[in-house]
Amino acid sequence: MARYFLRARKFLVHNVLHADDTPHAIALGVSIATFITFLPLIGLQTILSVTLAAIFRANKAVCFPIVWITNPVTAIPIYYPCFVLGRLILGPSGGLSGHEVIQRLTHAGTKGSMLEVQFWKDMLFTMAGLGVELWVGSAMVAALLALLSYPFSRWAISAYRERHRQRLLRRQLFRSNLVGGQVSRSGEIG
Repeated sequence: MARYFLRARKFLVHNVLHADDTPHAIALGVSIATFITFLPLIGLQTILSVTLAAIFRANKAVCFPIVWITNPVTAIPIYYPCFVLGRLILGPSGGLSGHEVIQRLTHAGTKGSMLEVQFWKDMLFTMAGLGVELWVGSAMVAALLALLSYPFSRWAISAYRERHRQRLLRRQLFRSNLVGGQVSRSGEIG
């Protein structure tokens, strides 16, 4: 598990925060991917998020790790609360019960191999058939998180880049003082 987080951190730092793109474009890509991630469109999320990122001139690379947050393994903990929220908003509709939603998500995630196209078709059809409560709840969560992710991402990217720039300047100043003979015996730059 620790190895996964180290890889995720390395991807974030080197491929996202150092991306040759503006904080706006990266944050917009994060926001678009976040919105698509929470819609019950497993199997189409990557294509949709990259397409929307291209249309809105957002960073496309950040879409990949974000949309992969929702997958057959994480479907129940992510989409079941969305279903419950949709049911709270719409009221009981006589559709599927929460237990039936969990059963269908569990069954869809265990049919076939994730390396087969049929698996993803079945998953998409299962998600589409879970009822309007799931779609309403997912749309609400997706919109809220997408709206919050843009300003937070833009601030985080800008703050990180400024700290990184300051660190590089301090390092450069220290090296130039070392070369110029400005370091005293105690190691202080003077």
